[in-house]
Amino acid sequence: MDFIQLINSTQWFFEKYGYLTIFLGSFLEITPLGWAVPGGAILALAGFFANTDKELNLITIILSGTLGSWFTLLLAYYFGKKTQMWLVKKLHQEKTAAFAKRMLQNHGGSILTTSMMANLTRFWVAYVAGADNYNFWKFFKFSLLASLSWVSLMTFLGYFAGYGRGSIENLIRNIGVVAWLFLIIAVYFLFKSIRHEYQHFKKDLPHKENDSIK
Repeated sequence: MDFIQLINSTQWFFEKYGYLTIFLGSFLEITPLGWAVPGGAILALAGFFANTDKELNLITIILSGTLGSWFTLLLAYYFGKKTQMWLVKKLHQEKTAAFAKRMLQNHGGSILTTSMMANLTRFWVAYVAGADNYNFWKFFKFSLLASLSWVSLMTFLGYFAGYGRGSIENLIRNIGVVAWLFLIIAVYFLFKSIRHEYQHFKKDLPHKENDSIK
C-alpha cells in the first residue's frame, strides 16, 4: 500500500465510522487516560477529509466532538460532586488536582475554557469544580463553551489544511518513499508525546510547585 492509498483508506474509515470515532476520541481524550488517545488529531483528520468529501459534514463533526468532550466534563463534575477527592487519591493525582483547584479559585469558571488546551488538568478542573460544589449552571455553560471552542479549533485547522490536499498528494507522489519516512518520523514524535504525557500522569508532576489538597 502506498501513501496515497493509506490516505484514501483512512478517508474511507472516516466515511463509515467517522462520527462515532470522533465522539469516542473526544470523550476519551478528556479523561485521565487522555494521554493515550489523540482526540485532537482525530478531529483534525476529520476536518481535513470534510474539505473534499461530501460524505462528511463539518457541522456534524463539530457537534460529535463537542458532545463527546462535553459529556466527559459533565461526568467529571458529577463524580467530583459525588465522590469528593476519592478518584484523586485513587489515581494519586493530588498535585494535579491541587493545581486545578487553585486555577479554579483564582480564575473561576473561565479557566474551564483555557484548561481544554492543557491535557493534564482539564479533567481535574471539572472534577474539582464538582467536589467544591461550583455552581452547576455556570459550569454547564463554561464547559459547553470550552468543548465547542476546542473541537472547532482542531476541526477547522484540519479543514483549512484540506485546501492543499491536491498539492500534498502531488508532493507525496513525487517524493515516494520519502513520504513514508516522514510518516515514520511523525509517528515517532507522536509516540514520544504520548509517552511524555504518560510519565507526567504517572509521576504526578503538572508543575514545579509542591502543592497539596487542603
